Amino acid sequence: MEENVMKGAAVEAANEVSNRAKMAQQYGMWFKENATASDLVSWCDGRIAIYTQWIQNCKALKKASQIELLAGVDKEALQAALAALGE
Repeated sequence: MEENVMKGAAVEAANEVSNRAKMAQQYGMWFKENATASDLVSWCDGRIAIYTQWIQNCKALKKASQIELLAGVDKEALQAALAALGE
């Protein structure tokens, strides 16, 4: 009987790890199992605000890096390279 209890606990633990992995894959992290709707709404609002800011930061960094990357390249060379890509 004790062996069955231990197996049951192991299965529950494995299911919890699997569920956490699924949540992490889908939402970027996991949250407590018994979260209320209010908890989840608050959690989502927080993530959306953070991720929105990170996306804006990444776009600004990308733009600045592209400008830096292309700063020393001749305009005609860029046009020729773009034309070649279109062929």
